[in-house]
Amino acid sequence: MQPLGRQQIVEGSDHIKQCTISDDIILADCYEYDYTLWMLATSKLGRTISFDPLGISIGDNIESKEYICRRYEKQFSHITIRFVFFYANTAGAGDFMPADQLEEGFYRTLALCPWFAGELKQTPSGGMEVIVDEEKLNMPYYRESQSLVHFSKIQSSGFHRMTWPDNLVPVGPVAYPDKATGMIKLLHIQVVRLKENSGVAISVNFNHGVADDETRALVSGVPVAEASFCFGGDIIKRHLPTERAPLSEPSCKVLSAKSHVADFFMWLSLNKRGMLASYLVNSASPRGHLFRISRSKIDRLRSQVLEHLPHETRLSTNDIISAALHRVHEQAVIGKSRGWLDRLTGWKNGVAGEHCTAVVVNYRRQLGMSELNYMGNPIFSEFVLTPMHQANLPITPKTISEVAGQIRSQVSALTIPRIGQNIDVFDSGEKYAADFFVIGMTHKLMTITTNITSAKMYSADFGHGVQAFSTIHPELAMGIFLILPSPPSKQGHSCQYL
Repeated sequence: MQPLGRQQIVEGSDHIKQCTISDDIILADCYEYDYTLWMLATSKLGRTISFDPLGISIGDNIESKEYICRRYEKQFSHITIRFVFFYANTAGAGDFMPADQLEEGFYRTLALCPWFAGELKQTPSGGMEVIVDEEKLNMPYYRESQSLVHFSKIQSSGFHRMTWPDNLVPVGPVAYPDKATGMIKLLHIQVVRLKENSGVAISVNFNHGVADDETRALVSGVPVAEASFCFGGDIIKRHLPTERAPLSEPSCKVLSAKSHVADFFMWLSLNKRGMLASYLVNSASPRGHLFRISRSKIDRLRSQVLEHLPHETRLSTNDIISAALHRVHEQAVIGKSRGWLDRLTGWKNGVAGEHCTAVVVNYRRQLGMSELNYMGNPIFSEFVLTPMHQANLPITPKTISEVAGQIRSQVSALTIPRIGQNIDVFDSGEKYAADFFVIGMTHKLMTITTNITSAKMYSADFGHGVQAFSTIHPELAMGIFLILPSPPSKQGHSCQYL
């Protein structure tokens, strides 16, 4: 019997299941390309075969290990962050971003990031860890496909979601157990070659419980020999100071809240939590929108807002945009009828009549971790609280200034000892991480703003130039706002998803 072609193998798993031990030649061919099919082959043959795509010896480079996650990261374990990168073949190169180069680069990088081949496990104490078992790897999903969509069509639409190839993003916003293995895959990579070799689109989809925006390094174009990566809650603890400083008053108030509903959600197993979250997200049907804001308009708004603050006040772009989003979000929902889940949790938890905005802070720089390529979540939030009745006020530079001033006050007071105290609170084990579910269920409205403009989303060059456009899939979750970097051709703009 002749070996199947690669595409037949990837799409023919049902046929593989029917193979017998005498069909070694088919099985030996299939396991080279797909880990799930390799597992089927192993079970059929009754013996273990090394999984070795492209002859890289992945199995020899990944050893069994346990990675302890922070309790704080457990609240993100049901979330999938979905980056999308578009490359234009402007020179019409015939060898544009060769498939074997991309795939080999991915697997070689994976050998340096073995936790992405691990399994998320909930610990008896309520924490979370990643278990890497070299005999039973939870291999990431890696696929390449061809599309009938031309790059020019996507570009002319402003990279609108409706013009993307259908198979570009293989997973939804909620991490869900894989049907074949029953485990939550921590990483999915999809490479799509656009019509007439006009370009390439790559989606990098990872579990937020084990990574933040630094995971875009998996598609970096950097020679593997020059890169190194690390992960684990112990790394953050090694960078913490011995001193501690009190949290801000809003943080103390927000993080002291409790919710039985949120406790139940966090008590569920990782798989059941993902199933419930998937149902809730699908019921809400969140839709995202990308807005491009020119630098000149941001600076003009900053000047207008500063007129209502003390003379010495300085506001960052993040302060201005986060404050504006706070006001826009509350006005967008003030007249909207609440769903049954909102009404239930509001009645059950005695929801406060406040709007809580969490401004996410990345503290890699403060802790001296900027050069580590650390792929966990060295982040926390500073909180701003405003009475919900203020949502009826018009959105003006003056009303924006009241929020922007609070944000600047909280962020400017950030010190390394306070970072240490924040980490202690979230990882104390006294409760389920004072998580965002509690915050969302004990306030009338919650807004989360995350600024990832410092992420190197336009630096991956595979020999034909960097990305023409980089973004995140617009379907996120309710109330989350991302501030993204501008593409090289649009410097001076700020992109954001709502």
